[in-house]
Amino acid sequence: MKDYDVIIIGAGVSGCAIARELAKGKLRIAVLEAKSDVCEGTSKANSGIVHAGYDAVPGTLKAQLNVRGNEMMEELSKKLDFPFRRNGSLVLCFEEDAMSGLEELYQRGMENGVKELKLLSPEEVWAMEPAVSRDIVGALYAPTGGIVCPFGLNIALAENAAENGVEFYRDHKVTAIVEQRPVWTENPPAKEGRM
Repeated sequence: MKDYDVIIIGAGVSGCAIARELAKGKLRIAVLEAKSDVCEGTSKANSGIVHAGYDAVPGTLKAQLNVRGNEMMEELSKKLDFPFRRNGSLVLCFEEDAMSGLEELYQRGMENGVKELKLLSPEEVWAMEPAVSRDIVGALYAPTGGIVCPFGLNIALAENAAENGVEFYRDHKVTAIVEQRPVWTENPPAKEGRM
């Protein structure tokens, strides 16, 4: 294998997104994937929900990235031509005793900077979604929530990264890494994967 400035292990959504972003610089980048193609690991089982950011603990990196990633998704879908729909999300509550949990999610969302977040009465929910159970006592509505096809997103990220010079090694499982200053190498070197 050639020398690279950056090697990313895994060609799922995260690995391909990182590769795409780093490809904007003048780096030699490789992505090593154990499977035969991108999006064959955890990413293929993703629910496709683009969370609004109301459930992450305020002040954490996860909260910051969740909200920021949500905000970026629409523009990214246009740039890379993958389907994305901002259809909003509802968290339904069926017991009065559980409303405090819904209110906690609302407070978290407000602290995280989630836009347009609202607590809704049953009547407000039924006006939006008439088929929702008549047993609800309230709901949290996040209009910024959305859905995306995990495969479409992952493939679009990988294609764009490859177009910008990132090299992909498929069928290339990393089993060990050794530091040999000033570089890191695989130990033992894995077989050359398909490009």
